[in-house]
Amino acid sequence: MLSKYRSEKAAENKKKHGIIHMLAFVAIVVSVIFVGYTIITKNIEIRNNKRQLDELVEQTEAMKAKNEQIRGYLENSENLEKYIEQIARDKLDFANSDERIYYVIPAGN
Repeated sequence: MLSKYRSEKAAENKKKHGIIHMLAFVAIVVSVIFVGYTIITKNIEIRNNKRQLDELVEQTEAMKAKNEQIRGYLENSENLEKYIEQIARDKLDFANSDERIYYVIPAGN
């Protein structure tokens, strides 16, 4: 009877340890999945931020070049007059009094 009691106790202990081992394994698997998901999403976020940074750096360089061009115009009054005329023509569609502006409209409009 004593050996039967011990074997029942041993079997019960094995079940408890088996459940504990299974729970530990599940916890490890869940942790690994969570860490993997976090790494992947952060890498995607970093890539997107890098792309955005590259676009902003490109825009900054373009603005610096434009500022340098404007600075060159402002240093000389003759260049300033040319710059003002260029802005009036390009941005405001102005023309001299002896000029005519023609607009070309594509076919089908």
